[in-house]
Amino acid sequence: MGGNTFANILTKPKIFSGILKALLIAITALVVAYLAFAFSLGGFGDKPLKSLFPDPADSTILFAHRGVIEKYPENSMESISKAKRLGFRAVEFDLRKSADDDFILFHDPESDRMLGTEQSIDDIFLSELDEFPLIQNGKPGKYFIPTLEEVLDQHSADFIFYFDMKLSGFKEADQIVEIIRKYNIENRVIVASADALFVFYIELKYPEIITALEGFNAGKEWIYPLIPKNLKPDFLSGFLSRIDENHVEWLRNKGLLSRRIVYGVDSSNYLSAKSMGIKHMILDYDSKSPAFNEIRIKNAKE
Repeated sequence: MGGNTFANILTKPKIFSGILKALLIAITALVVAYLAFAFSLGGFGDKPLKSLFPDPADSTILFAHRGVIEKYPENSMESISKAKRLGFRAVEFDLRKSADDDFILFHDPESDRMLGTEQSIDDIFLSELDEFPLIQNGKPGKYFIPTLEEVLDQHSADFIFYFDMKLSGFKEADQIVEIIRKYNIENRVIVASADALFVFYIELKYPEIITALEGFNAGKEWIYPLIPKNLKPDFLSGFLSRIDENHVEWLRNKGLLSRRIVYGVDSSNYLSAKSMGIKHMILDYDSKSPAFNEIRIKNAKE
């Protein structure tokens, strides 16, 4: 029935022409509305990078992924302190919330992998966290989940931070900015999210905050020019395995190579990433791997 109706429309030029004109008018209206929206936000050009360094083009950031976790649980105070002792100047960790609305360092929405309980992590109160030591080597250890403010109380002056936001509400955006301002670390924190609206909200409301849009992989290059200038993230972030030489060449041609961060980097692909020209990496550090010898030598000199 539907196919016959469509066929009948096609045989009636006036009806078909009217539908086509209506579609073109609707599309044109949408394009004009989007252009007006974009130009109200600075147009489509590039914006100056809110730099973590005086000259970002000549700088490299190596983040310790969830701290250094060879001997300590991921996202623990001890793994972050270990990163400091090894000379890392940058660290990445994941942020969620406890049941009482405090930011805590934790990756998964559920807590079975790291705490051995079936509760969702956002159902556990801060006062209860001492009942759940972090699991290490398959069994409960002696380390516990830290709050974000506990980490910043101890390490706010020690690192460039990559906050991997696992919550993307505007409320969380306001709260994380409040904490960043409290510790006066606006120029040393990258707030990262895979939620574009979350990133755009921060860029629009808090333009001084440094952001990263996660999940920006090869094949998404066409999206970048469509983002209004004043909403553009400061960094583009994604898995190393999901970029290729063509993507890197696009970054280089657009002057965005210094704004690219890759994760999923370990001893098996670190040197390959470096040879591609990638400078900013979130590393799973291995103290025994020859691939990281240059990092150890550099840190030892510092």
